[in-house]
Amino acid sequence: MSNSNQFLGNVEAEEAILGGILLDPNAISVVADILPLEAFCTHGNQQIYRAALELYQNDKQTDLIAVSTWLLDHKLLEKIGGNNKLCQLLTRTVSAINIDHYAALVLDKYQRRQLVVIGHRIVDLGCDTSIELEQVLEQSEQQLFSLTTNKKAKFQPKPINECLANILNKIEQGSSPAYPTGLADLDALIGGLIKQDLIVVAARPSIGKSWFGCYLANYIASSVQKPVLFFSAEMSEEQLAKRFLSMHTGIDSQRLMHNQIYEEEYDSLIKGLSNLAELPIIIDDTPAGELTPTKIRSALRRIESERGELGLVVLDYIQKLGDRAAGNRAQAIGKYCGACKDIAKTFNVPFVVLAQINRGVESQSNKRPSMADIKDSGDIEQDMDVGLLLYRDEYYDSNTPDKGVMEISVAKNRNGATGVCKVLFDGSIGEIRNITV
Repeated sequence: MSNSNQFLGNVEAEEAILGGILLDPNAISVVADILPLEAFCTHGNQQIYRAALELYQNDKQTDLIAVSTWLLDHKLLEKIGGNNKLCQLLTRTVSAINIDHYAALVLDKYQRRQLVVIGHRIVDLGCDTSIELEQVLEQSEQQLFSLTTNKKAKFQPKPINECLANILNKIEQGSSPAYPTGLADLDALIGGLIKQDLIVVAARPSIGKSWFGCYLANYIASSVQKPVLFFSAEMSEEQLAKRFLSMHTGIDSQRLMHNQIYEEEYDSLIKGLSNLAELPIIIDDTPAGELTPTKIRSALRRIESERGELGLVVLDYIQKLGDRAAGNRAQAIGKYCGACKDIAKTFNVPFVVLAQINRGVESQSNKRPSMADIKDSGDIEQDMDVGLLLYRDEYYDSNTPDKGVMEISVAKNRNGATGVCKVLFDGSIGEIRNITV
């Protein structure tokens, strides 16, 4: 440890913790999940704590003899000061009753040491002009957030027995990896919105893909009560909020857009405003040219830090992003799509991306789109886990018997079935509901 960091340690508190572990067989369980090995500022204390952690994780006692034997077997006993050091820790400790207090003191010093290290890294990043400024800011923010959340790395190599233990635990708890959509036939096909999945919803303009995104955001926010972040690269926050308001009040969205309300609708308006205000829906209307994966990650990191686990992310719509005058749009959109998949995995959240269908389908006799019809598709089909294609016959044929019906074609489903289901759709208020038999 450098001289500048010598004061950023509390050796007495560390020794009190280690003594408590040797004295009380239950003490290690209090600190094992909150104190990493690096929290101890001296190498000797780190090795003693490492021995206790290894024993605890293998369901063994952490008393003096067990810790001493482990250190001896690993040729570390003499390096930490021998049995005399362990006996001193034990004799100086009266009880482990305050071990959580000592852990807080040690964690405080550890985080201060981390902050000093991160500060130096940020200075180095700021001075490195070979790295784009946006990347510098994103990396700097990420390091600071990782410190404040004090979380272990999410993605680490794990033996399969640990993976299986996690699976069994979730099965026994009855926890589901997916959130139902409230649309029974759709859920029967895709099993709901699965965490870490990238769900692409594609359609021609005016078919209802933005309404579909609003429906999913509103349903998840209402049923799961977890934060839903809606990135609106197309509509302003006012326009999008009015769509949600129309869904909650039954007031025609076109009139709401122009602030035209009938007198008899005011009670519905007040009630809808009250109900909608309670939902954890967050709108980000950063313009499409400025909305990047870096900014999406930054926004999600802040919301997760402030409000806890995320429920859903919606992006409307992906082809709006980036420089539309750039040469290879398919390649650029493919990179954005890949980044959205990475974000879904990082934040353990279903990510719904809305996409535009090429106008070429308009010249076809059957205007139902296919995956190949997604505009600037690039790697979109490769990166998505679920692909939903929307179609309304009413849009093309005013005499159709399927008036008020939206077809949802599950054209890709990495972990389930494909097929077509139908729902009722009212485009004036964005209502989407099951077709009852």
